[in-house]
Amino acid sequence: MNMDDRIPTYIKGLDERMEGGIPKRYIVLVCGHAGTMKSSFTYSVLYHSAKKGMKGMYITLEQSRESLLEHMQKLGFTDYVSENLIVVDLAKVRKDMGVQQGEQKEIDWLGSLINALKAYKNMFGCEIMVLDSLAALYSLTDFKNPRSDLFSFFEKVRDLGLTALLISEMPTDKQVFGLYGIEDFLSDGIIHLATEKSGNSVNLFLGVVKMRKTNHDRGYFPLIFDNGVFEIVTD
Repeated sequence: MNMDDRIPTYIKGLDERMEGGIPKRYIVLVCGHAGTMKSSFTYSVLYHSAKKGMKGMYITLEQSRESLLEHMQKLGFTDYVSENLIVVDLAKVRKDMGVQQGEQKEIDWLGSLINALKAYKNMFGCEIMVLDSLAALYSLTDFKNPRSDLFSFFEKVRDLGLTALLISEMPTDKQVFGLYGIEDFLSDGIIHLATEKSGNSVNLFLGVVKMRKTNHDRGYFPLIFDNGVFEIVTD
């Protein structure tokens, strides 16, 4: 697999430790507990890709589009490239699905979201997407058979032909990378963001737990962020 078959993360120090980036059309979990900058990390990948001409979409099921963009601008992502980066929130997803506020119980959210993603991809020609988050999607969904339903959902995401970054909130009581404990098997890659307390400070770390068909560094590295730029510390 050569460099043209990968999407750089533009995280300083990271791409060269996984053969140039994330393989195209992979499904990658971006996992961590609350407060580990998962949304900022994934938005950063889309933002810097957009500045290089690659089209991407950020689907937020928890935060409004306006609130997300305002937050990201405050973090230093100021040059919003609207023609290459679209942000879609739950309100628009509902509208495009023909769903009214309050209607939820009988909706096939997994299937309907896939249909919406297909439409957005065809409309905007996106190559990479972020779904924020799996936990929010699960809260809308009444699973009858989580293992079967999630297998089908991941396969349909894979059939979209996009590189997909799925934000996954890790449960606080056990070390699994998804709420149902099977998401890590269904994904092609796992990027884990974790915190560690040191004195009065809380430091952020990044580890690439899994990336199929990739020779990647398996260590955890301090992750720093400043004015729209992430960097891992390797020295």
